[in-house]
Amino acid sequence: MADDTDTDDWPGYTPEEMHLPTDVVERIRLVCSLLHLPVAERHGMPGVALGREGVWKPGEPADHVTVCWNVGDKLFDAAETQGSDGRADHLLGATDAVEHGLVDALRRGGLRVERDFETQDWKILGIAGPSPLD
Repeated sequence: MADDTDTDDWPGYTPEEMHLPTDVVERIRLVCSLLHLPVAERHGMPGVALGREGVWKPGEPADHVTVCWNVGDKLFDAAETQGSDGRADHLLGATDAVEHGLVDALRRGGLRVERDFETQDWKILGIAGPSPLD
C-alpha cells in the first residue's frame, strides 16, 4: 500500500486508524456534540482534532488521546499573505482561546485532561467522572 502521508492533500488518520481508546473518543464526541463543536473526522481536518503522541506502530493501542483545535488552510494562507500584523494572524492567535475553552469543556464533561509541558499537547488520559447526560 502506498504511503500518502507526504502529500499536501492527505487528510490524516481517523481515531480508529490511530487505535485511540474508544470510550474516551466517544466521551469527547459527546461533549463536543452537546456544545455543537465539530469533531474532525481525520486528524488533519478543521475542528476538534483527535490524535496521539509519540511514535507508534499500526495496530498498537494508545493509552491517551490528544486534542487540539484545527483551523482551515484559508486562515493560515491569509495570515501568511498579510504578515504578522494582519487581521488574519490576529484571528489565528484566538485559536489558543478556543482550545482552552475546549479543554475546560472536556474537563467539565468528565474527562481527565493534562498538558504535556514538553510537547505542549493536551492529553486526555481517561474518564474521570460521569457523563454530562447522567
